[in-house]
Amino acid sequence: MPISRARPALVLVPLLAGVASIAACTEDPFGTTVTGKASPRAATVRKATAPAHGFNDDIAWRGLDEGLREASELQRPLMLLVHTSWCGRCRELKVAFADEELEKASAQFVMVNVDQDEVPRSLQFAPDGAYVPRVLIVDPKTGQVDPDLRNDRRSQTVYYYTPHDDLVGTMKKALSRYGSS
Repeated sequence: MPISRARPALVLVPLLAGVASIAACTEDPFGTTVTGKASPRAATVRKATAPAHGFNDDIAWRGLDEGLREASELQRPLMLLVHTSWCGRCRELKVAFADEELEKASAQFVMVNVDQDEVPRSLQFAPDGAYVPRVLIVDPKTGQVDPDLRNDRRSQTVYYYTPHDDLVGTMKKALSRYGSS
């Protein structure tokens, strides 16, 4: 007789576990919740709307105006890459943007990529000179360059990075300061 009493309990435990797992599952593989709204995970997959110029086609690049608008709306930090087509140092920096860790971190930023010769307005983002390449972090609330998020290895031209500098470290500092959405 003790066996018959144990059986209902054995059946009930898996049944309750199944109900609990169904209740916890709120996303489908298409990125919507059971309420029909887009999940935060689905929102993080963005496509480029501006050319990569050789700085990693898998990054969701934006133009300057679009990027500034998006950073303000989403309250995400903006990483601004300013370069030119004729600059040898800019071409050398392209390998840094192919880095897997940088590409992964870029999903938490609004990434803007501009050729300074094609977008003269980018000169507004030259706090210590119009040299190229420049990589700047822009505050999503103010739209201004954050002077504290720069290349710590340099005392001049502080937004200049080489492939050997720690761009990912600067991105991590930006995320700790501004968070991500």
